[in-house]
Amino acid sequence: MKQTNARRGVRSGWGRWPHLGLALLSMAAAACSSDKLVNITTPDVIPLPIATDPANIDVLKNGVTFEFARALTGPASNNSTPGIVGLSAVMTDEMWYSSTFTTMRDIDRRVIDVANTDLLHGYQYLHRARNLAEQAIAQYPLTPKNNSSDHAMVTNLAGFTYLFFAENFCSGVPFSTTSLNSAITYGPPLTTAQTLDSAIARFNAALLRATAANSLTQKNLAHLGLARALLDKDNFAAAAAEAAKVTDGFEFDIEYSANSSGQQNGVWWNNQSEGRSSAASLEGGNGLDFFSRGPSGTNTTDPRTPADSIGSGLGQAALPLYAALKYPSGDAPVPLGTTTEARLIQAENDLALGTSNTYLTTLNTLRAGIGLTPLVDPVTADGRVRQFFRERAFWLWMTAHRLGDLRRMIRDYGYTQAQVFPSGKTIRGGAYGTDVNLPIPFQEQNNPQFANGSCIDRNP
Repeated sequence: MKQTNARRGVRSGWGRWPHLGLALLSMAAAACSSDKLVNITTPDVIPLPIATDPANIDVLKNGVTFEFARALTGPASNNSTPGIVGLSAVMTDEMWYSSTFTTMRDIDRRVIDVANTDLLHGYQYLHRARNLAEQAIAQYPLTPKNNSSDHAMVTNLAGFTYLFFAENFCSGVPFSTTSLNSAITYGPPLTTAQTLDSAIARFNAALLRATAANSLTQKNLAHLGLARALLDKDNFAAAAAEAAKVTDGFEFDIEYSANSSGQQNGVWWNNQSEGRSSAASLEGGNGLDFFSRGPSGTNTTDPRTPADSIGSGLGQAALPLYAALKYPSGDAPVPLGTTTEARLIQAENDLALGTSNTYLTTLNTLRAGIGLTPLVDPVTADGRVRQFFRERAFWLWMTAHRLGDLRRMIRDYGYTQAQVFPSGKTIRGGAYGTDVNLPIPFQEQNNPQFANGSCIDRNP
């Protein structure tokens, strides 16, 4: 879209810096009935007086939910990057890249250059969502919706953006901001621990706002976000305590729409509409057997990871393409938080790094709920840990958990990357690399606070 009056409004587009654009697209404006909103000449540029008018806080909220949905799965458009869900899936054993672009192939084989454009786009989407969420959070106290459920939700979404950076990127991601009047404040790089602390601060703030609003949904989401962040900080007991506060039957989905490509689930688009990313099984020899590879109709072996053979990838006649039927259509939602994940966090605390089998009670209760046979104790620490993470992988399939989990298996449980990541030969026959996280894109070097111009470290 063309942009005008950029200095005086909230603008769409990347802007000069890779992560500082604020997007309030036409769908956000159209969601409000005010004539002064829907009659804007260029609806991707919301003039500053409108963006900062307390009566229009829902416009900011709609912009946040739009940007967060795009950061999660990527935009549904030709040659698009499939968001943090797709990047996590392709870099691990959930997906392989079945098309021709070398940038996504490099992410699939874990050899990622800082100039990789798909890396850049995923980074941009996530920072845009984070930045707009933070701007909206600051606006709510000026409105009658201060400490409302919407205020809590936007704060929770901000927390999840920091969580995704910590789980998927290297240590040292910078966090800059652009205000609603386009003033840029450059941020220094944060360590992974500092990024997780930033997520925790936002989840705690969301919890206070959700409590004030008496919103059980947002309280659950905040408790789950806190549990996930504490788990990433290796504080298993505190994580389990937060997870225990999540009520039964909870699920918070990020919703998509079939109305237009810009509102569709980008993982579905890449996988089933464009044939670029394929659901994977037994990738690299040690990837999990999420389904059975073979002819259509013979693939699904577990109801949590439904798949179907749909031919071959775009431009790759010899490369098989499998549909991830968890997302069967462009309007398929993505679960951001569920009671199931909370119970898995509690079970990991019970696992006690493999020294206890009490985690099995929780796993078997979850399995019984969908008619799966109970698991038995593998007895050894290695067997228990692998059994537990296999269950996590199946329950949380393609929801941007897998890369963080494989990194934790290395960091907390002592495995090597060759033992948990796909290794050996890729589906194309080449060798896998050694990256265990996403680097910081080259374009971030425009940030004068980013003095080193690279990650603090690439450790798991």
